[in-house]
Amino acid sequence: MENYENTTGQMLYQTNDDDTARYVIGETGSNPLIVMSINPSAGSPERSTPTLGTVKHVAKAYGYNGWIVLSLYPQRATHLDELAESADPALIEENNKVIAKVFSMYPGASVWAAWGTHYDMRSYFPQCLEQIAGIASEYNMSWMSYGPLDADGNPRYCLYLEPGEDWHVFDMQAYLDRNA
Repeated sequence: MENYENTTGQMLYQTNDDDTARYVIGETGSNPLIVMSINPSAGSPERSTPTLGTVKHVAKAYGYNGWIVLSLYPQRATHLDELAESADPALIEENNKVIAKVFSMYPGASVWAAWGTHYDMRSYFPQCLEQIAGIASEYNMSWMSYGPLDADGNPRYCLYLEPGEDWHVFDMQAYLDRNA
């Protein structure tokens, strides 16, 4: 995991060699907002995106002193239909290693479930989430969502939030049981 210094703290950032996958992006702090999104787009330490802007805003508004964005699947794609139809096991393996490293830095923290309504777009998302949930349980992480779940019980994507909503406990095991 590469670390960059910036004006507010240490930046976490890791991609694969050809930058077609991003495993983590964020700013460390003693209490960062940890986000589990669906997949990364073009964001980098030099280039923000609307999603990263929202995450930074929410982190600041709720008193977090950092933010870290992880993904169910690390392939970069601005639109989900650009994602590979089949998962790359090497990408999943590295993604899980990076997630475990981040969770080990903040054991017992809450993770914002923010992958949105497109969870069913790829058959590998449930397998990825099940593995991530297992890693989270090793580090006693808890899960939360922002605002109400959608009609199918999915947590809202972090870019599509309504003002005045708040955090809710997200029952990961019930979600996995419904979506296995």
